[in-house]
Amino acid sequence: MKRINRILLASALLVMGVSGQAQQSSPVDFMRMNPYQMKTNPATDLPYESVMSLVIGDFDMTLQNTSLRYDNLFEFDAQGRPATVNLRQFANSLNTNNFVGTEFGVDLFTLFRRVKNGMLNITYGVKGQTDTKFNDDLFKLLGFGNAFFVGENHPAVIKADANALAYQELAVGYQWKIGDNLSLGARGKLLFGAINFKTNAFDIKLYTDPDSYALRLQENVDVQASMPSAVYLDEQGDLKTNGPFIFRELFRNLGFGVDLAAEYRFDDRFSAVAAVRDLGFIHWGLNNIAMTGNINDAGQFYDNGDFLFNGLDVDQLQHIISDDSYRELFLDTLKQYFQVQFAPGESYNTPLNANLLLRGNYDLDVNNRFSAQMQGRFYGSGFRPAFTLAYNGYFFDKLDVCATYTVMPGSYDNIGLGIAGRFFKTCQVFVTTNNVIGLFNPMNTSGMNIRAGIVFVLRPEDKNTEYE
Repeated sequence: MKRINRILLASALLVMGVSGQAQQSSPVDFMRMNPYQMKTNPATDLPYESVMSLVIGDFDMTLQNTSLRYDNLFEFDAQGRPATVNLRQFANSLNTNNFVGTEFGVDLFTLFRRVKNGMLNITYGVKGQTDTKFNDDLFKLLGFGNAFFVGENHPAVIKADANALAYQELAVGYQWKIGDNLSLGARGKLLFGAINFKTNAFDIKLYTDPDSYALRLQENVDVQASMPSAVYLDEQGDLKTNGPFIFRELFRNLGFGVDLAAEYRFDDRFSAVAAVRDLGFIHWGLNNIAMTGNINDAGQFYDNGDFLFNGLDVDQLQHIISDDSYRELFLDTLKQYFQVQFAPGESYNTPLNANLLLRGNYDLDVNNRFSAQMQGRFYGSGFRPAFTLAYNGYFFDKLDVCATYTVMPGSYDNIGLGIAGRFFKTCQVFVTTNNVIGLFNPMNTSGMNIRAGIVFVLRPEDKNTEYE
């Protein structure tokens, strides 16, 4: 037992020591009577003969945010209302590197059916996610001005990395038991990509000369996108958004994925789970658009690929102040330096964000379980971890409850709660969140997951009843 405690402690310290934002866990993952725990652990042995749901099976929404806080953006009056925007305070509150992510998913069809010593499972749904990483220089530039960045070796460097996609997922899996102790699970996924937007580069540098305070701007923007037919390029290369919707495009841009898991029971009390999920990719091959941005040669402020602003003479300044036509023409000219070019894009692949999971369970008795879990999600070259402690209890043959506590880098107040009730023997309704505190202050929370749904389940003892 001491050895297990040492392993759990070392694991927690390892997770808390890794930088980055964590993949959000959900109390659903630990609720043994909730069939959707099989999404996290495809090897789990559900206590059902069959499961079915249509449209409202599993609604899942997640927000992750390392550093953006509503309270840091404003100064408040005596009544607690936002009075003024404080960009300096907001800029100082950010990390050097920041992350904002959202995820959305809804199952439109669910069918699980026990077959011999395992369970066949089929789900169909739609999913979407956005991941954005950015540094703090943009907000420091807005809050402190370019005087904060002076000299050749101290430019304002604005960087961003974004990836957004929406797709359909048809998953077919099977969980089977091997002997009394081992259970294995696998799910294959057929994916149909709808929309993707990803940055290959988004780098802007602003240099301020320490003597003349002249401004030199360098720009490098490279974006790939795969869009529905409603968005297209005309013959002049301009982006248009009035194209027709074509139904068959819902099943374009094929992708594939797989989930794998193993669960081993050591004895009546101890068990362990290992799983890897979302190994796969989507191939984007239709209606691809490439977007690039570099400084254009539009006149006097162009200098060898850079935008160089040495100031305005007195006559120019007076005309800008007093002459509306001149001012409008001047602003239109400035826009010419920063135009984005659109062109047909090449085919490309985007990987899914793979997840790793290790979990240990301790069953106090048949109705009460304690768990410790490490999980993490890959994003590009980064890895975002989390460590969760969970309790799951089943009461009165109807009520499934779960409480969780999750530690993520820079976030230590993630208390989760899940509850599910079984009505009319077969109807199960559930709602969960991994951050109860965040529900009361969502604008200042670092992350939140909300899941809810209605599913119909048939247990072995119910199969000869009128509910079969």
